[in-house]
Amino acid sequence: MVDRIKQRFEELKASGMLPSPKGVAVSIVEIASQPDASLKAVTHLIQMDPALAGRILHYANVSGGGSMRHIASVIHAITFLGLFRVRQIALGFSLIENYRTGACRAFDYGTYWATSLATGIAAEQIAPLAHCPEDESFTCGLLSGVGRLALATAFPKEYSKLLEQHPDAATLRQSELELFGIDHTSLSAEMLKSWGLPEIFTEAVHFHESPTEAPFAPGSRAMALTSALHCALKVAQLLNFDDAHRWEQVHLLYHAAAQLGLETADVAPLIEKVVENWQQWGKELQLVLPSYKDIPSLLTPPAVIAAEGNAQPLTLLPMRTVLLTQPPHSLDTLTKDLEALGLHVTNVRWEDAHKALIDTLPDLVIADLGQGGSKADEQLRALRAMTGPNLHCIALIAPEAEPSVAKLMQAGASDYLCHGYPQGALLARLSNAQRLVALQGMVRSEREMAVDVSEEWARTNRRLLHDALTDPLTQLPNRRYGMDRFAQEWSVASSNNQPLAAMMLDIDHFKRVNDERGHEMGDLVLRQIAAVFESTCRKSDCVFRYGGEEFCVICPSTNRADATHLADRILLAVRQEHFGIIPNNFPLTISIGIAARSDCLQGPEDLIACADKALYRAKETGRNCTAWFD
Repeated sequence: MVDRIKQRFEELKASGMLPSPKGVAVSIVEIASQPDASLKAVTHLIQMDPALAGRILHYANVSGGGSMRHIASVIHAITFLGLFRVRQIALGFSLIENYRTGACRAFDYGTYWATSLATGIAAEQIAPLAHCPEDESFTCGLLSGVGRLALATAFPKEYSKLLEQHPDAATLRQSELELFGIDHTSLSAEMLKSWGLPEIFTEAVHFHESPTEAPFAPGSRAMALTSALHCALKVAQLLNFDDAHRWEQVHLLYHAAAQLGLETADVAPLIEKVVENWQQWGKELQLVLPSYKDIPSLLTPPAVIAAEGNAQPLTLLPMRTVLLTQPPHSLDTLTKDLEALGLHVTNVRWEDAHKALIDTLPDLVIADLGQGGSKADEQLRALRAMTGPNLHCIALIAPEAEPSVAKLMQAGASDYLCHGYPQGALLARLSNAQRLVALQGMVRSEREMAVDVSEEWARTNRRLLHDALTDPLTQLPNRRYGMDRFAQEWSVASSNNQPLAAMMLDIDHFKRVNDERGHEMGDLVLRQIAAVFESTCRKSDCVFRYGGEEFCVICPSTNRADATHLADRILLAVRQEHFGIIPNNFPLTISIGIAARSDCLQGPEDLIACADKALYRAKETGRNCTAWFD
């Protein structure tokens, strides 16, 4: 099956029907992939496209939350991001620019890119939970659904007919496989692989829509990345689905967040940050993005009214009601009628509506619109802009305005009531409102139950992921995480001919510590020296415990001179430290072996083995020093 998918992808690729970068981006992708890629040449190419140059600068300045120092030149942005990441970013922006529209009528290109952009931004925000670089996660999320765009581009008529049937996700993938010989998730993964993304990312893309089908071990980094992309997709769908489908996305979002260990209280701030960046990028890329006012209410627990004594709070009932009045009219009679029916009523002037709605969180609004007309329509639209589409709003109008009720409904009214109403008419309106409010309460209650379950699951998953990827003694990443990360960095370095160094570090005469001072002291020393390693290495380095008293450092984009300088800095930091418990603490030294990636090595395991041989040479030459494998 896998071979057939790969063969089908190669056929489509050879046909030239798949989406691909165009213009300057093509040259950037080609040059940045060359072993002798020149920073100056890439800079020159990017400067030829002012729009792309602006986007690279924008991305460099917002990447990872923004740098301490503003990046003002293209060459500094490229240096900061690295050629590999610049290549991927240019590729993504090129696809957005050149595939905004197409021949597939049933494929919504605008919604596709809005969702893709939101997925990329959310993936970048979630990346730390999956222990992944944020910029690579952005590109991965942005292009994770590119297989859909590819099928719409290569087979516009056939794919349009399929989409017009509105199949569910599983049916869609199966139909794609039958019609085109490949489904969109497999096609996305193969396209990203051909563009040079590391395998761990392309595998995650393949399964991110249905992570339960992924073959990865629970707690593994591959599973964490798959779950992160899945959660990012759910965030994007919440922001891009229409009213009819967004409510059902809420519990799915909390479920996906819980798989990553993201607790309920963390979800709303995440959404706010994603929306902020999403709107900024939408303007930068000239994408039309939806703007929903009900997102906060979707993520806010339902309002409750405290009951007396030890009784449980009542959700939504009795309804809290706000009357919006227009002087000189008085709604005293309506207020008394509503209070007699057990409703909590607040009278508010129209000009104070915004503050009152925030303070009161009503279940029902009855808005006095007088004689109706264009002013009433404007007032209703403004009210809907404040409350979102779900609040039940009854328009109170003069009897002579009843012929214009249809326009009021289009402007945002849920129902209407005339001044001088009979009691039966009032009860009928309130009965309708009560049913709808109660139904919303049931939906919210079910959502809250799902959220409560997700909350505990999130804590459990966070512990499991932490335990699976962390050394319990030193709290550094463990060997399992380290080797996964090593494979990723090897893939990036070898694909882009970038330098990569590895260090093996070993505590000199550590056996004496255990023999003379006990194993508890030995464990304390391991924790203390791990903290020294972590604080001395750079942010881009990955320090992990390899086993026993041995540690490993992965150094991406690091040449021989920089690796030597880093090793000397670690040696000095250890020499200047004392270990154990004051006043009986004592000095220690370490030995370091270093090796660099070369064409004769087959993979990260070979590089580790070379660094290990260099470590033995450092031990043999007297310890407390570094040695290179040549």
